[in-house]
Amino acid sequence: MAQDKRSGHFVVSLSRGLEIMGAFSEEHPSLGIAELSRKLGLHKTTIFRLVSTLVELGFLSQAGDRKYHLSPKVLGLGHSYLQGLDLRNLAQPLLRVLQEKCGETVNMAILDGSELVYIERLKTSQIVNINLHVGSRLPLYNTSMGRVLIAFQPPEWVDDYIRSQAEKCPHLDYFRRGGDKLKRILAMTVEKGYAINDGDLVTGLRSIAAPVHDAHSDVVAATNIAVPSARISRRELESRLGPMLMETVGGISRALGYLKRRLAS
Repeated sequence: MAQDKRSGHFVVSLSRGLEIMGAFSEEHPSLGIAELSRKLGLHKTTIFRLVSTLVELGFLSQAGDRKYHLSPKVLGLGHSYLQGLDLRNLAQPLLRVLQEKCGETVNMAILDGSELVYIERLKTSQIVNINLHVGSRLPLYNTSMGRVLIAFQPPEWVDDYIRSQAEKCPHLDYFRRGGDKLKRILAMTVEKGYAINDGDLVTGLRSIAAPVHDAHSDVVAATNIAVPSARISRRELESRLGPMLMETVGGISRALGYLKRRLAS
C-alpha cells in the first residue's frame, strides 16, 4: 500500500510483521533472515527484530538450519477463518452427499489473487497421491477449478491475469500469443458450464469442475470431482459424474439465493 493512501491509524510495524508471515509459501516453507531481507526489501536488523517478536508470540519457529518457518499457531488462524466461511458450512452437507454418491474425491475452492485456495476436500483412498488439503493453493490455468474461477471473470480481469502470468511463465503455451490457448479453454468452459483437467496438473489425474453462484449471479467458488485417469475415462467423467456435479453446484447456488434472484428478475 502506498504511503499517501495509508490512514492515520496504519501501523507500519504490524504491516511488516504480516508481510513476513505472508512471505512463507509451499515453495518457500523455510526462510532465513537474509532471504526475508531480500524478499521484502527491509534491512536485516529490522527483519531480525520482527522475526524475533513473531517467534516469541508463537507464530514462527526456528529450525536447526537457523531458518524460520510458520508455526501451527498460524494454521489455527487459517482454520478459524475457514470454519467461519458461510459458504463452506452451507456447502459441506451437499458435498458429502456428492462424495458418497460418486465415490470419488470432491473439492471446493475459492479465488485468491492469481491462485485458488481449497476450502473443502473430501478424499477417497482411490485418488492419485497428491498432497493437497484445506488451505492448499494451486495455479488457476491448469486446474479444473481454477479454469472455472477464471472463465466467469470480466474480460479485463482475464487480460490482466494473462499478462501477469506471461511475465512470470513466458515459456508456457497457455500465456503465449496473448493467451490464445487459455482463452479457448475458458470460452469452452463458459459454453459447457464446466471445465475439465485431463492430466494437465498431475499425470494420472482427471477432474471436472463447475461454478457456484451467489445471489448476485457472481461465481464465488468452484467444486470438482477428481478421479484416477486409469480408472475413469474422460467420456465417463463428463457423462456419468458431470450431471452429479452440476446437480450439487446447483443446489449450493440455490441455497445462496442464486435461483431465487433469477426467478425474480
